[in-house]
Amino acid sequence: MRSRILVIAMMLATSRLAVASTLFLNHFDAPLGAGAGAADYAVGNPNQQIGSPNGPGGTIVSAPAKFGAGALDRTTGGRVEYNTAGNYNINVGTVEMWINSSVMSTNTSFVGLWGTDTTTGNDIRMYLYNTGSGRTLGGYMLGGAPFWEIEQPVPTGLLTDNAWHHVAWAWDLSAGTTATWWDGQLLRNTPDSGTVNPRALTATLFHVGENQGGSAGWPGYMDEFRISDAVMYPMGGNFTPPNAPFAVPEPASIGLLMTSMVLLVRRPRRKLAAGAMVKTG
Repeated sequence: MRSRILVIAMMLATSRLAVASTLFLNHFDAPLGAGAGAADYAVGNPNQQIGSPNGPGGTIVSAPAKFGAGALDRTTGGRVEYNTAGNYNINVGTVEMWINSSVMSTNTSFVGLWGTDTTTGNDIRMYLYNTGSGRTLGGYMLGGAPFWEIEQPVPTGLLTDNAWHHVAWAWDLSAGTTATWWDGQLLRNTPDSGTVNPRALTATLFHVGENQGGSAGWPGYMDEFRISDAVMYPMGGNFTPPNAPFAVPEPASIGLLMTSMVLLVRRPRRKLAAGAMVKTG
């Protein structure tokens, strides 16, 4: 019985620790606006950093929504911009989201899914565009010579219009690894240019659903946008996309759970007194 409880506790701890890797999370269930604390969770600043003349920060709509009460409507534009400080880790991380578009299979434009904004040219981007061989999911980091990039066409059969798709990009600069996934299917796990290594990035803002500087907006909807400071999925394989909204971290609960595990492991077995009856039924 004790071993069974220990296994369950360890599974819960793994799940909790995965949640603890979250740096930034937006369910897009509440209204957006300049200066609003729109993010559901942020280690850094949860407020949108938009203002005149950049316009309002997108629109929240109830349908379609992958999870919860709403989704971000990017079909009409609107800048959604946050501070980078504390909200992402340049050395290791995973950026993921659910996307939906009526032109998923036909749009040939370069569109940004996430990107930092900097005046020095040192930035990081996640994007979709047509390379001539189909829609390609890509990401790259500037700030070194040569910059590194990862790109891979998405299988045509996965480019379903008016349907939700989970996209993810992870990197670990110390290990020199990176990977992209579409609906949990590994697209690529090696850079096709440059070497994955630390960059001296100076970006202070990032954009959700658009390229850096607010250009190349995503022509559709977005839900459950999350940035983690860990590689959340296996670099060399596939995974099953999340089937529920991302959980908001609860550091206190994690500490209590880990303490319970330690006490469980260290709990001594009770010795029977001499001549005591042992219950067998």
